[in-house]
Amino acid sequence: MDLKDLRRLPMPKLRDVAKAETDLQGVGGMEKEELIKAIAKAKDIPYDVTGKDVNAIHSIKHDIRELKKEKSGLLTSSRDAKKLKKVQRKIRRLKRLTRHLAHEAKSAQAAPAAEAAPAAASAAAPAAPAPETPPAT
Repeated sequence: MDLKDLRRLPMPKLRDVAKAETDLQGVGGMEKEELIKAIAKAKDIPYDVTGKDVNAIHSIKHDIRELKKEKSGLLTSSRDAKKLKKVQRKIRRLKRLTRHLAHEAKSAQAAPAAEAAPAAASAAAPAAPAPETPPAT
């Protein structure tokens, strides 16, 4: 089991894994990422911090859900076109923001991997011999 598998598990299964396979205490009060970090440390799995600001994305998605409820209320009751357009604009802007945050996180994770790849390739490749210079006459 690796870190990706741990992140895919729901909280109840993570707690079960922590109780069964490690000797961690207080797993019931831990948040998901904290629990994943503790399990990874106990099982000697390399832990890398995600680039996503999970709390920001969750709060934005919560706002989007609230705006969608407001939008459906406007559609059924008053049909106020100006308010409806304003709510739709807010939803679009927030969706764009979540996509932007996800893209930033993805590029931030790819950047260290891209930097490590050329360094590994240059270390593996033998150094090119220096060109010979003809003797001066």
